[in-house]
Amino acid sequence: MASPLPQLAAELRAGLDPVLPLLSGLSPADRRKRLAQALGLPSDALTADALLVRFALPHVAAPGDVWPVLVDLLRTAVRQSPPGWALAIDQVLTAGPGGVENPLVGALPPKIDLSLVLTGALPLVPGLAVRDGVSLVLSLPSAAPDTSSLTFRADGVDFALTDHALLKLLVPGGLVLKGRLGATLGKGGLRLDGGGSGRGIAVPLSGAPSGVRAPSLYVSAQNGGLRLDASFRASLLGLADAAVDGAGLEVRPAGTGYTAALVPPKGLGLTLAVGPAKGGGFLAEHDGQYRGALSLSLGVVEVQAFGILDTRPVSVLVAMSAEFTPAIELGLAFTLNAVGGLLGIGRALDRAGLAEVVQSGHLDDLLFPADAAAAAPRILASLGAVFPARSGSTVVGPMFRVGWGRPVSFLTADVGVVLELPSGVVGILGRLRVALPAPQAPILDLRASVAGVVDAANGLVEINANLAGSRLLTASIEGGLALRAKSGQDATFILSAGGFHPRFTPPAGFPTPKRLTIPIADSPLLRIVFSGYFALTPGTVQAGAELSAVIGSSRTGVSGRLSFDALVRWEPSFGVMLDLAGSFALRFAGETLCSVGLRVDVEGPTPCWHVAGRASVSILFFDVSFPFDERWNCTGEAKAPPPPDVGRLLEQALKDPRSWEPVLPEGARTMVSLRSDDAAAGGRLLHPLGRLRFSQRTVPLDTEVVRFGPGRLPTPAKFGVKVAFSAGAGDVKPVEEDFARADFFDLTDDEKLTQPAFERLRSGSELTPPASSAAAPRYSVPVEYETKWLGGTVITPGAHWVLSDAALTAALPLGAVGRSLVHELRSRYSTAPITSVLKERTYAIVGTGTLKEAGGFVRTATFTEATAQLRTVSGRSALYQVVSAHEVRP
Repeated sequence: MASPLPQLAAELRAGLDPVLPLLSGLSPADRRKRLAQALGLPSDALTADALLVRFALPHVAAPGDVWPVLVDLLRTAVRQSPPGWALAIDQVLTAGPGGVENPLVGALPPKIDLSLVLTGALPLVPGLAVRDGVSLVLSLPSAAPDTSSLTFRADGVDFALTDHALLKLLVPGGLVLKGRLGATLGKGGLRLDGGGSGRGIAVPLSGAPSGVRAPSLYVSAQNGGLRLDASFRASLLGLADAAVDGAGLEVRPAGTGYTAALVPPKGLGLTLAVGPAKGGGFLAEHDGQYRGALSLSLGVVEVQAFGILDTRPVSVLVAMSAEFTPAIELGLAFTLNAVGGLLGIGRALDRAGLAEVVQSGHLDDLLFPADAAAAAPRILASLGAVFPARSGSTVVGPMFRVGWGRPVSFLTADVGVVLELPSGVVGILGRLRVALPAPQAPILDLRASVAGVVDAANGLVEINANLAGSRLLTASIEGGLALRAKSGQDATFILSAGGFHPRFTPPAGFPTPKRLTIPIADSPLLRIVFSGYFALTPGTVQAGAELSAVIGSSRTGVSGRLSFDALVRWEPSFGVMLDLAGSFALRFAGETLCSVGLRVDVEGPTPCWHVAGRASVSILFFDVSFPFDERWNCTGEAKAPPPPDVGRLLEQALKDPRSWEPVLPEGARTMVSLRSDDAAAGGRLLHPLGRLRFSQRTVPLDTEVVRFGPGRLPTPAKFGVKVAFSAGAGDVKPVEEDFARADFFDLTDDEKLTQPAFERLRSGSELTPPASSAAAPRYSVPVEYETKWLGGTVITPGAHWVLSDAALTAALPLGAVGRSLVHELRSRYSTAPITSVLKERTYAIVGTGTLKEAGGFVRTATFTEATAQLRTVSGRSALYQVVSAHEVRP
């Protein structure tokens, strides 16, 4: 390991002092050996390679710095192509490949300057060479070795990129930059000429090809080698001005040497101004992904385009738009302002990403962005988040903007429809702006962004909306809306405008809309703000609002607040839980002089009105607080509506033809549509090998229920329907449908907020006919061909030709189906296809404090079955709770 510079100075002086007087009397060969030993080298190693490593101190820099890699690269080049070299101690002696000259003096001066010069051209790697040699100068004072210094200089560094098609198009003959490398090592550490930045060390340049403007070259250490990045500007075919960034070489260690790999440009910018066409764009690369944007004005048309290209795996996403100035008249004051479209190959629609874009107020990034040039990075990031890469998926759809109004369109609507294939998911993007009295100076500027997803295969509809960017005069208006409706195992319905009740936990992945906020007054000394929300779920209606006011500043003035949160229920009769709060405070210089607070919780009207809460008053140093809890009109439980006759309703469902459905055999499909004859009018036709399904949604079967809708049953009851073939033949298996739990079970308000809203419970049965026996009757149908003449002279056909059973049986193996390999192997695929399996949701009973599964219980397929087990625990049910199986702690 090389010594630090002060230690190197001491070692060199200690080695040269005793040897210098003896060199004159030695033979040239011995003189060379003794000088090598005095310099700290092996006796036969007075070479450019050994001197470079000895004097350049490659280990003084930290690993990953440029200096040690540069020294090793120079040393490798010296070994491969030995250059001329000269070693000199100023006014003492000189040495070179030809030998060591006799010393001029017999003792070293107090300060010695030792220099090593490599002469001639030195090719480092293809594309990088040192044309005018390399020099190393050591300044070693004996009185103060700490002030020793090392100076490195490589003049005439040539950096050439001549094999890149784009660079040849911009610079005929390729890009060749000339510069120099320099470094100084002293008491303050290592400093490279040109200074550093986030891109590396800047190389001072002295020459560039004609037509290249503002060139720059940076060198940095990377993966044990060097990375050289060049940037410049040049003309593209005389039509546009191009800015190239990141084109360069990557020098990598390979065995005992180094190799160079061409690095394509990381970024390319274009500026165009030819006649009426003006605009610009850029293309950038990062980690194998290319992103670009283009904005071009063609007089009456403004064209914008954004693109993303992934190479791992390959996917493409392109969004384009064209805006017309003036807009195209459609009649009745309607105009077509812009058109566009989106195409993504290997891309999909991400619902969470789309909701996030809407909630952040950046939906215009996907439609017709207003300032594409300035917002291009954010627009490309939004496109990548909403339409991520997914192999085998494609998204495509049109976009358009229409306006209404005279003389300018004060109402504009942007609409986009995106179809994801092959899933069939449809995304709907929309943005509405109402600017009154004119878009240039609106008093009311209302902007609504709406995005929706329709997934018919999974029974899902989602809508998200946001008022980001809306203003009334100078005050901003905020708020959002979200809707999710889903059928199936996780069926649910949630609508929220402005958020939820504080105690409600929305499902995972459901976006929480921003509070609807309207500033009634907004000035430095008076601010009045109203905010509110409304939400609807299968078991609850939620609403809340807040009105706050501040007069003065936040440190000195008066402030007040009024708010409420309500939860509405319908059973056994109408009732409401209402939380009211209010406060008032007077402050001066940041200190509260007096304040009043009140919180009231109201519940009623049944079984009675109940009001509880707390009031507090604070004046200077005195605080008074008192609770209250009152009840009145406690007349007992309100009479519930008459219990419904669920049995009669179930009998009606049993007789309803819509509850009966013929089911095709597994793997079969209908090739013709069957028409009911007169005898079977009003009935349903069943495939001879099919199944018969009975399913109703009146009440869950074989499950104990305590209520039916808003009415309570006299006693808990189970309902069942037995459906079977005569004599019990065939197989019977249960059928399930989604039922709203709040319609059939007693749930508290908290349970309605936290438990599943819908659950799949038994709704009927599916009957599979017994296999036909050998004694079952058989019917033969003749195979007849009917002849028809189309055009020409009508010729009366002869008698129908009937194909005999024997002829048909003999012909079938020779047909296309009989000769097919698929028919012979009875398999459609050469290997069995991989089928994806969605694990069914299960529920477990766990300890409330630990979430560890409790013993003595079994996991169930439904929440209702799990709660039924929990009711069997006498006196200890509060110690347990029901959770989804994936929430159980090990």
